Amino acid sequence: MQLDKTNIQSGATVPLVAIISNPLSTTNANGMGEIRKVINESANVVHFELNGIDTIDEALSLFAKANPAMIIVNGGDGTIGAVLSAILYKKHFSVVPPIAFLPGGKTNMTAADLGFKGKPSKVLRKLLKIASEGKIADAITSRHLIELDMGDGELPKVGTFFGTAGVVKGIFWTRENAYSMGVPNSLAHVMAFIKLLGSAFGIGKQKDLLVSDPMEIIVPGSARMAGQYAAVLATTLDNLILGLKPYGSVGDGGLRFSAIEPGAGNLFRAFRALITGGFKNKSIAGTHTRNSNEIRFEGTDPVTLDGEIYQPTTGVPVTLRGDKALTFISIK
Repeated sequence: MQLDKTNIQSGATVPLVAIISNPLSTTNANGMGEIRKVINESANVVHFELNGIDTIDEALSLFAKANPAMIIVNGGDGTIGAVLSAILYKKHFSVVPPIAFLPGGKTNMTAADLGFKGKPSKVLRKLLKIASEGKIADAITSRHLIELDMGDGELPKVGTFFGTAGVVKGIFWTRENAYSMGVPNSLAHVMAFIKLLGSAFGIGKQKDLLVSDPMEIIVPGSARMAGQYAAVLATTLDNLILGLKPYGSVGDGGLRFSAIEPGAGNLFRAFRALITGGFKNKSIAGTHTRNSNEIRFEGTDPVTLDGEIYQPTTGVPVTLRGDKALTFISIK
């Protein structure tokens, strides 16, 4: 743990910015030196480097006493989810400051959706400039969060992207193949996307990457479906990796949900809709979309929330809720 207060200027008019870093996140493993350099050159910055995820509460407790105008989370999607969970459930702040992110992990989908793309140190300079120029209020936006309840009695996990079926299989394939080749993250995602589509069309040895075990999906008051699916996802983001928007506009709620049935024809129609924007404008045979504040799943396929993988308990539904929101900084 490192808490750096050397740049706090007593009585300064520059708003205080609090930064929480996970030095073990993928990008940070080689880039923390540049982050520290920017911080050391900046006034009114409190920086806490995590010594494990279990020190997040310590960091947020200190930040709450300092009353920052902005909190910056420097880490990957997993770190972001853990910090959001602590903010949501541990109640460190009476009023939660707006939250910003640095793209310090592999996928950085949550950060990218708010415009935080590129080198983390450059993004940090932009955020500190917004604070020093008094423009935080002009950059705020609201985002709903996903609360994932595994039915195990633990606090829900918090994030912005949920997936199961082919989504999880795609994550496993990317980690075991594309990432091990050392290719850039964006290229790894393209490779995984092509691999999954190829599997659906019978290309390659793995022809079941986009076929789930039987599952039941319930959108209260809107839909109840059962069967096997190629891909199932729910998100509160505007854009996913590669700029994809695989969700429609049926119903109300913070969760944007879609489930695609297996089969080459269904995948072809869904893929064409992704390219043309058809998910938003019309129904697609073999594809189910809804907006809701609650979705329940029952099945045996692993599920993911922001890249973290969880195994459901047989017979115990997994529940998503999307009715809570926080304030974030956007630089789009």
